[in-house]
Amino acid sequence: MKYEDADILAFISNKSKLTSAPEKATNSENSEKSAGSGENTGLKLSPENEMKAPENVLPKETPNQGTQPAFDEFPSPSPETLVKSNQESSGIDPKLFSNTLSGLSSLSGAIPEPASFFPEDSSVAGFSEKDELPFETFEEYDTGVSLSRTDPSLGEAFGIVTTGIEPLEITPSGATITGYIASARRSEIRLGTYVVVPYEDSEKLFARVGKLQYRQEFAVDDATEIHSRRMLNSRASPINEADYKFLACLDPLCILYRKRVEGSLTRRMADRIPRPNTPILPVTDRLEVQTGLNIPEEGIFLGHLSVGGELVKTHSEPETVAYYLRNDYSMGDPLIFRHMLICGSTGTGKTFLSKNILRQFMTENNRYRLRNSPDKARKNPCLVIMDPQDEYSQIFEDNDILTEDDKFRFESENVTYGRVQSTKAFVAKVDGQKYPGDKSRAEQIEFTIPFSLVEHNSWLIAAAGMSELQFIGLEVLLGDFFKSSVPHTYQNFISHIQNEGTRSYYIDSNRIHESSYDGIVRRVSSKFFSKVFDRDATPISNIVDKIFKPGQISVFPTEYISSPRIRDLIVLTIMSLIVDNKLNTTGIDAIKETPIILALDEAHRYLSKANGEHARLIISRFADAARQGRKEALGLFLITQDPQDIDDTVIKQINTKLILNLNNDAAISSLKVPKEYERRIPYLKKGQMVIHSPDNSDIVEILGLSNCVVRHR
Repeated sequence: MKYEDADILAFISNKSKLTSAPEKATNSENSEKSAGSGENTGLKLSPENEMKAPENVLPKETPNQGTQPAFDEFPSPSPETLVKSNQESSGIDPKLFSNTLSGLSSLSGAIPEPASFFPEDSSVAGFSEKDELPFETFEEYDTGVSLSRTDPSLGEAFGIVTTGIEPLEITPSGATITGYIASARRSEIRLGTYVVVPYEDSEKLFARVGKLQYRQEFAVDDATEIHSRRMLNSRASPINEADYKFLACLDPLCILYRKRVEGSLTRRMADRIPRPNTPILPVTDRLEVQTGLNIPEEGIFLGHLSVGGELVKTHSEPETVAYYLRNDYSMGDPLIFRHMLICGSTGTGKTFLSKNILRQFMTENNRYRLRNSPDKARKNPCLVIMDPQDEYSQIFEDNDILTEDDKFRFESENVTYGRVQSTKAFVAKVDGQKYPGDKSRAEQIEFTIPFSLVEHNSWLIAAAGMSELQFIGLEVLLGDFFKSSVPHTYQNFISHIQNEGTRSYYIDSNRIHESSYDGIVRRVSSKFFSKVFDRDATPISNIVDKIFKPGQISVFPTEYISSPRIRDLIVLTIMSLIVDNKLNTTGIDAIKETPIILALDEAHRYLSKANGEHARLIISRFADAARQGRKEALGLFLITQDPQDIDDTVIKQINTKLILNLNNDAAISSLKVPKEYERRIPYLKKGQMVIHSPDNSDIVEILGLSNCVVRHR
């Protein structure tokens, strides 16, 4: 079947074909002559293929009506009017129009002269090849162009809400909202991408992409050998995205709205569904993101919001979305007193992240109130850090690699940076061990642990393997020893219990069983105790006011100590000193009346699950501290690579969890995060983390700073 050029043009313009008036005899003769000679100078129209005239383009003269128009009420427009009207209605560039005609030339071989569609005396018979024909081009139906012309934000739409796959549905337990994603935007969509869907009023649905899927656009079977070979052939054309439906299932998070036109943006639960064909838009307003995810607009900076390791960017300035930890009393106590946990495998950047976060607490304007303080004054916190790697004393030093651009970005998002001059290193005097102290210029203060602290903390000298009967017997021996008039030193206590007369007294009076007594003596007579207690240095009980000062960072390094048992003894001594004075109704004023943030690295070593009487006593004491931390201004900042080893009673008191890369299934399960985030944790990159803080925001992914705000080497 032969297609005339007129048919092709009519098809491409998406309009009905033009009707040609009856040809004059001369034209017919010329056409027959041209056909006979093989030339294509005109069109030969058969009766059955004769075109009908459109209503808006009519010849001036017909055989029956002389020279009058066919219809007076529809006069034939001039060529200029046609072209101008066409351009105004469609918004098409004339150059684009000409290019379309050029493409038609290659398609049909030759474009017929415009005069061949009209009688010679028609008003459009004078069109030249350079004139633009009044045909609409296919580009007019590009939805992206028309959307952006009516609303600039719609030009950024990912796609539309559709009911073509599943019906739109919302219930108290969940929702089904499916979006069709246009092929041009499909590469920008990720699992977890945040979007907004406007309602017919000023409200917006704030949602997260919870599932992505492809579906076939046409009913074809692409699971065949022939199709697979064709696709695998190196000469095959690339896959056409338009042949498939790309669908995004949205998880509604909330609805954003304003109570009044000038009111603040707020949120409520998702209680309505959007209309079909509503555009799905990227979130470009930082306030919408922070409100939608319930992130405070100010507080302690933790990182930047991200999705799949890529920063979420908005049209605001700065374009990133900062994640802050709530640090005021507007909704109760600051969240640091509900405790924080940072966990991640070795080498994932726990120390780097901890330095950046802890530095944010040490500002002059950051003050906390004490409920039991007589003057109800607010004070700067004292940051106490248990440092097993001797890295935190570097907070005393500036990071000299920070650029002016880094500092400008920090200041634009209220990120505190730079050294803390009040940083001090408190070094335990241990026999045979020497602290090098070459990682920072922070002041170093040496101390020793007096045996007198054991009077109210018998578990400091109790070995981990001590039985319940032995532990009870030890408390009896210690109670009697501290009632005696002899100096209360470790050596005097050992001499006392090793005395044969003392042994006979306790055994013969049945106060302590013989086997238990001998077991106690063996366990507490260990040489490592003598290396720690009562050394030649200032007792720590005499410098409490120097350690716990508002606005000071007190670091206790233990890297230089070779014995793990001595390390644990020193750390547990400091922890017990803080807890005892915070929880008791009476205590040392320097501790009782100072807000304290206790940062405990390798927390699993000291707060492990109880497997004996000794461990149970330690855990119960610190679980009480965690429960009462809010009213006593005591915040725990725990750092570990083995969160599964921390006792459940302590884990339950932790409100904010920052989770870096973990590959241990038991560790991931112990954190109790939603399943969709559990699957992400093993794939987190360095500096990328999931944060779970129910009182602060929804669970989200954030990226930490790329540079440390203080020295980190």
